[in-house]
Amino acid sequence: MSFVRIVNNYGRLHKLGKQIINHKKNVNHVPKNKLDRAFEKQEEKIREFEKLIKKSHREWKKKQASINEYWTGY
Repeated sequence: MSFVRIVNNYGRLHKLGKQIINHKKNVNHVPKNKLDRAFEKQEEKIREFEKLIKKSHREWKKKQASINEYWTGY
């Protein structure tokens, strides 16, 4: 696991988090007969966000020391 991959994981988290936050604005434009599906998609995004956060955190914990060595030279 490289530092770049870890940063990319957090970038995906940021993008997904923004989509979750913006859902409230977007749901106002969904026809009422499709609201259930829109909320299901939102729940899927939230579950994916939770899974990605746990994965990213685990990877960071595993490689934290080696990344510090890279940047500090020690």
